[in-house]
Amino acid sequence: MNIIAVDPGFGNTKVCVEGRVAVLQSAVVRPVEMGGAALGMRVADAACRVSFEGYEFMVGAGAWRWGRPLDSLDFGAIVGPGRLALMYAALANVAQPGDLGDCRLVIGLPVPLMLDEVQMAATKETLRKLKRPHVFTTAAGEYRFTVAALSAVAQPAGAFHDWLYNDELLPREGGARGNIAVLDLGMNTLDLFVIEDGVVQPVRLGGDTVGVRSLLGLISSNGYELAELDDQIRAGKLRPRDTDLDIWLGEVMHIVEKAWGKKLTRFKVVIVAGGGAVLLGRKLEGALAAKGAALHWPADPVATNVKGLWKYGVKHG
Repeated sequence: MNIIAVDPGFGNTKVCVEGRVAVLQSAVVRPVEMGGAALGMRVADAACRVSFEGYEFMVGAGAWRWGRPLDSLDFGAIVGPGRLALMYAALANVAQPGDLGDCRLVIGLPVPLMLDEVQMAATKETLRKLKRPHVFTTAAGEYRFTVAALSAVAQPAGAFHDWLYNDELLPREGGARGNIAVLDLGMNTLDLFVIEDGVVQPVRLGGDTVGVRSLLGLISSNGYELAELDDQIRAGKLRPRDTDLDIWLGEVMHIVEKAWGKKLTRFKVVIVAGGGAVLLGRKLEGALAAKGAALHWPADPVATNVKGLWKYGVKHG
């Protein structure tokens, strides 16, 4: 059975199939109809258009130019139609049109959501509806697949499995022993996760909604949508001030200290993941090192969760 791993982040939607990763900015709109309004002018480049079950969305980088962003930072939207459109578009970047057959979907969920019993119960109920045939079209053609099995996994557990297993799916020697911590900083949330001798430690779980959106909230928006500001940062057109980065880092480290304490020497390794970690870069590295952390920075912190979710699906299929 094929494994489709999905990390439905609020900054990027990531999909991994057979070890191939697609990363798509999580911008989704219902496109406006132009008619003849742009005659004599150039029209903004088209984002990816996805159609399914009567829905039509434009998704990915630049989608905000075609309509008002619909995606919500609320956890309840994580499996709505807009999120499906993002998953489909990302999948189309790593698979050929046609019938993909029966698949097992491994989906990563943020730790703050999984810690909320009420929201998690509602999310589980919604996730069950994904176990069905799926048909969608993009410019490349029509895609079909059936979700025959589904696993919900904490997003940072993906980073752990990406660290634990290499690309040949061979385990790291002695990797499962000792205290392994994961710090995953995304668009919406900071997720903190600890595995000791292969067992999750509930007392060390933590997180909060202090992701990249907290940094963007410090920047004067001047009427820009969140997706536009995110797009400008990615393109290097918007450079956060050091003072803003320092304030955001303080928020992040406050949550880290609440969950893990003042010293991080108890951990064999602290695995860093997420686009927020890339933004903070050396500032985050220095703050964690000052607490005694032995750091592991993946080659691609943005993709490490979904790669690990795929490895998890293969090893636990």
